[in-house]
Amino acid sequence: MGSLILIMGYVFNNPDSVFTAFNSVTNKIMQGQKYEENEEFFLQGMNNLTLSSRRVDLSLKIYSGNTLKVQLHGKIPRFEQGPFITQTAEKDAVHVEFHEPIASSWIQMNVNGKELTQESDAKLQADIYLPESFKNHVLIETRDGNVSLQIPKELLYELDLQSISGKIQNNVTSNPTGEVLPQNVGHIKVQTAEGAITVAPQE
Repeated sequence: MGSLILIMGYVFNNPDSVFTAFNSVTNKIMQGQKYEENEEFFLQGMNNLTLSSRRVDLSLKIYSGNTLKVQLHGKIPRFEQGPFITQTAEKDAVHVEFHEPIASSWIQMNVNGKELTQESDAKLQADIYLPESFKNHVLIETRDGNVSLQIPKELLYELDLQSISGKIQNNVTSNPTGEVLPQNVGHIKVQTAEGAITVAPQE
């Protein structure tokens, strides 16, 4: 009991020292560590592809391969393990979900009415490579995560962009070089709550 009183008295009379120690410890704890996770999925026979996250930013590009490739990278809180990519499949549909770390990303302290908060710099982004041969339906869903699409000008995609409060910007104009056939048109629908949606031409 006597030791506890001494500690409380020191905290009350030396708040600056306590905050300095708090900063030193939390800076190390809250500093994110580098992380990378790669996955590859086959889409043969699939009519619907769903890509979803809550806060993870999603960036989609079109490429000439045959499989869906995803790379999750950035920083995660210390002591977090992963994996953060999950996949579920039905008869003709596949759902790939990108999860943010579960660990708390902030610490708050109050000493003698003075508050100090430290936030982690942990942040993940998913780079998604969609094969240009997949012309079925793609649904991209996020809550706070931003969505970036890069579409080649020579390919045709029907885009449906929806956001409750996020900004939507579409800078792509398709330039088909020949006859437009229904089977050559892809379908991408994006839905966010607060995340921004950006569509740009792919170089």
